[in-house]
Amino acid sequence: MSKPKTKVKEPPEFHPWRTENPKAKCPHHPKKDYRLLVKAAWAAGWKCERRRKYIYCLPPDPAADRVKIQMTPSSSRTLENTKAALRSAGLDV
Repeated sequence: MSKPKTKVKEPPEFHPWRTENPKAKCPHHPKKDYRLLVKAAWAAGWKCERRRKYIYCLPPDPAADRVKIQMTPSSSRTLENTKAALRSAGLDV
């Protein structure tokens, strides 16, 4: 009898900046829903950096666009639009 094959999770591909700076920490967002998105991007190997009014998330793929996450979201659609932008950049949200 042959044993069933199990899927082995491969480690995520990291942004080059993340491999150069292993002590970097995930930026903090004041709102919980957005904080979970930033943590998901960070866990997937993306580079996330906080600037004045945004957290910029850059995927490991240099061809994909960066995603801006507002620090002070203004409308109720902002969360859904941010999730859609992360999905289009390649993150499973």
